Amino acid sequence: MTGTDFAAALYCVLGGIASAFSALAFYAASPPCRWPRLRRAGRLGRHIGLVAFATGLWLWMGQLGLAAGLCVTLAGWMLAAMALPYLAAWTRPYAAERG
Repeated sequence: MTGTDFAAALYCVLGGIASAFSALAFYAASPPCRWPRLRRAGRLGRHIGLVAFATGLWLWMGQLGLAAGLCVTLAGWMLAAMALPYLAAWTRPYAAERG
C-alpha cells in the first residue's frame, strides 16, 4: 500500500465517521431522541451536526469530486439516521432508568 492509497483510505474513513457523527448530533437534538444523555445537547447538537456534516462533505468531495462526494455523504448520513432510532429502541434506555 502506497502513501497515497493510505491517505485516500483515511479520508474515506474520516468522511464516513464525520457523516455518522453528524447524524448522531442531529438525532440528539431532535424531540424523538430516546437517549436522555444525548437529548441534553439540544440546540448545540444542531450546530455540531452541521459542522460535522460539512466536514464529512468536504472530505468526501476532496476524494471523489463534487457529485459523487455529495451522494456518498448523503447516503452515509441517511444510513446512520435510519439506524439510530432502531438502535435506541433496541437498547431501551428508559427501561434502565425505571429500575
